[in-house]
Amino acid sequence: MISFADGEHQIQGVAIAGAGTLLKVEHALTQQPPPTLSGDGRTLTLRAGEGCELTLTPLYCAEEPDDQPVTLHRAAGTVGSRDFAGLALARRERPADAAVSIERSIDILFDAALAFSLRARQAAGAGGHGEEELAAVVFRGEPLELVAIEKPRLSSTYDAEGRLRHAGLELWESEEAELALRIGGEVLGSGVLPGGGGAPTQVAFVAWHHSGRRGLGSYTITRER
Repeated sequence: MISFADGEHQIQGVAIAGAGTLLKVEHALTQQPPPTLSGDGRTLTLRAGEGCELTLTPLYCAEEPDDQPVTLHRAAGTVGSRDFAGLALARRERPADAAVSIERSIDILFDAALAFSLRARQAAGAGGHGEEELAAVVFRGEPLELVAIEKPRLSSTYDAEGRLRHAGLELWESEEAELALRIGGEVLGSGVLPGGGGAPTQVAFVAWHHSGRRGLGSYTITRER
């Protein structure tokens, strides 16, 4: 999955292999085919039908890239007829250890020196969100560093029709941390990607805020049938 955003041009997108691509340009949402990726393994080109073409250039490279599930990129190209110059978070999909009933992914892009990514998985038969497995990372600093969050917490607010409206994150970097990083978000628009024969994915485009910073990103939910 790749989540990308350009705040200056009010463009956001989520591209999921085998499922589809959802784009938001200002207030309008459009659905495009599943993305294709090409390139040399570092710089990649993302295409989704006639909807977008973006070049993704990594901003951080781990010593062991195969062990890095999430990567931060600078993204440039076009979305529809609009120029795009922003950021992207790309997640390498990995199989779960057990059957999953709900999977939630959150990507938050503030700037090239601060981005967050979180994944929550609830095993089939689990009793509720309290039994979810959560994992989160933060990209930050100059030069950029990748730091794992030891104790992430996620809260979500839905409307009467079950659509996401607000989200909040508390991120404790370690057991010794005195304060948590707190991030809040409000949904700007949402849609559904069909899943390409699998479970559909709800996609919400979110405006995030943290310590005076404002950014964009996404919140996706996939419920297995």
